[in-house]
Amino acid sequence: MVAGENSPDYTFEAFAQHDFYRAVNEHLVDATLQIRSRLPQLPIRRALDLACGTGAVTQLLVEGLRRLRQPAEIIAVDPSDSALEKARRLVGNAAAFVRGTAQAFSSVATGLDVILFCNAIHLLPDKDEVFHEASKALNPDGVFGFNTSFYEGCYAPGTERFYRLWMLRALQLLKQENGIRPDRPDRTKVEAMRWLTPDEYRDLLQRHGFVIEDMHAEEAMMTCESWQDISHYSEFANGALPGVPEELAIPALQRAVAQAYDELGITELPRNWLQVVARAV
Repeated sequence: MVAGENSPDYTFEAFAQHDFYRAVNEHLVDATLQIRSRLPQLPIRRALDLACGTGAVTQLLVEGLRRLRQPAEIIAVDPSDSALEKARRLVGNAAAFVRGTAQAFSSVATGLDVILFCNAIHLLPDKDEVFHEASKALNPDGVFGFNTSFYEGCYAPGTERFYRLWMLRALQLLKQENGIRPDRPDRTKVEAMRWLTPDEYRDLLQRHGFVIEDMHAEEAMMTCESWQDISHYSEFANGALPGVPEELAIPALQRAVAQAYDELGITELPRNWLQVVARAV
């Protein structure tokens, strides 16, 4: 979304402020840079933050390269002008910000040693495209780090009841207060998108000539507030309640998740994030 001055801000920015979000992404950034920096006589000269959003991961990339004393050129790409403007304000001139998509970024960024793609790969209907683009844009032995908390395996054992209850309460609120009955989503899969298994991601990477250096699940503890903040992100709200206008879906999701936490008597909920680092050969 390209927001005007008085338009609602349906971005990822509030969710990106949570400590667990920073920690999960910082771990991925550090692992990606460490794997690349272990290769002898191959300094990191050019790095990309793909789907940079409002710049939280770009900032982590800047900090990580400084710790390694690698004065690399950093490029950050996103399709949203409003998100790019916020990222510029956060990061300043430490990175160059370019409008572009994950499906065609090699036209604006090539000769890369590092690519990071955080919290967005699950949004792509055709994930082959981003792996193909990465294989074109990376130098030999360049590394590609990505993560997602929307994959087959993201639910910690015993948490499925929460997701069903959340969606049930959201649908009830929409019916009671707005008189609408949206298409009932799969209430065990909050987001209307196709999730891949870790093995499917492994197969995709290998098909595009990557060697997997690290793949593991990292658990993060999510508060009610964090779910309310992600509900304010338009992509999430549209996926969770397809066909419902954002101005109705967002408050319904936010109130419903608070009800679910209260009914279950919980203050936080574990969620698995798939962390992957692969090397181009």
